[in-house]
Amino acid sequence: MIRVKSDEQGVILIALLWILVALTVIALSFSRESLVEVTVARNTRDLSDAYYVARAGLNTAVYRLLEKRLAGQSQGLEAQQVVDPLDLGVLEGGFGGGFYRVDIQDESGKINPNFAQEEQLHTLLGALGISKEEADVIVDSIVDWKDADKAHRANGAEDEFYQSLPKPYKAKNSRIDTIEELLLVRGVTPENFYGRRQVGPDGSSTFVYGLSRYLSVYSTTNRVNVNYAELPVLLSVPGMTPQTAEAIYARRKEKPFKNLGELTRDLPITLTAVTLALLSTDPTGFMYTLTATAHMENSKAKRVIRAIISLDHREESLYKVVYWNENVPYY
Repeated sequence: MIRVKSDEQGVILIALLWILVALTVIALSFSRESLVEVTVARNTRDLSDAYYVARAGLNTAVYRLLEKRLAGQSQGLEAQQVVDPLDLGVLEGGFGGGFYRVDIQDESGKINPNFAQEEQLHTLLGALGISKEEADVIVDSIVDWKDADKAHRANGAEDEFYQSLPKPYKAKNSRIDTIEELLLVRGVTPENFYGRRQVGPDGSSTFVYGLSRYLSVYSTTNRVNVNYAELPVLLSVPGMTPQTAEAIYARRKEKPFKNLGELTRDLPITLTAVTLALLSTDPTGFMYTLTATAHMENSKAKRVIRAIISLDHREESLYKVVYWNENVPYY
């Protein structure tokens, strides 16, 4: 009979313990991978479902805007006494076990870079936290991009600059046709265009929107609609003080203005003729940016769709989609 020495028994015991540890690690690894796969599958399903909820929100917003426009044409906008949530720029609802929020921006509440004064663009960039040095480059480069000549301004850029880039191209030297076109302009970084996260002194994180939220090529005038203009846009209007802009913004979030006369009649503010000439209360062209954010119940996965629509009575469907983006990040 073969006897196992005590030291050999110890070696066998240690080997068994290592085998047990290895099997435990493998089991935990499989368990973790299974959990990750289940989570991914759930998020994928929730994102897919949220996509259709977001589309439902967009369709509801389009229907409500059409309904409002037709009602306004038949009854007169002055006859409306109850504040419509659409006038406040938001529509919320549910569909198929999910929830949506549609942010509504009338394009008349944005600045058209093809018409904007340089001072207005400088002020807007400053309101977005962009330094004066960066703003000088961006504004001069926007002017160079859309003007017809080949000479660049002090801080601008023409073909010489763009041809020196790793992927060279030429300055357009014509009007800006899409807002995304600004990403080709010197100084307009993705952070300046889309926005960025900003950490405050207390450690809290907020999102600062970029130029894409405040500029539009679909507005047909250099006037901005005070009922839809965001605070940075109001601040950019020449002659507008921060106190006046904040007073207008706070009031229109509660009750939209029916006419420009209400600005000075209902608020303790004074506006010059120059400033009033750049303001409006009338939607121009009935064009809207609709940003639908949706999620399923008890899910953190969110889907965002952005569209720009035109309520055009000449179209068979009464509206036309002029821009559609299903890859909008959630902030």
